[in-house]
Amino acid sequence: MDADTVNRELSIARKAISWWQRQGWIVGDPTIGIERRPAPPDRTKALAENQIAARWRLDVALREKRRSGRCSTSRPREPTRCCA
Repeated sequence: MDADTVNRELSIARKAISWWQRQGWIVGDPTIGIERRPAPPDRTKALAENQIAARWRLDVALREKRRSGRCSTSRPREPTRCCA
């Protein structure tokens, strides 16, 4: 699993454990000693203005136009319809 997933799951577990402790259901915290994993830097880039304009000119549903750069289709072998 990637670091973001592990960190999210750890955060959820810690919130649940905190609530269970307030309810008196458990005494200790089994997540003590588990550290968050360092997340890799975000290397995503914003679309350039010409890419945004090209996307809005596409003859596809609005849902497809607003996708955040993930130009994939439901069929793996079909060419994408998004702008580059």
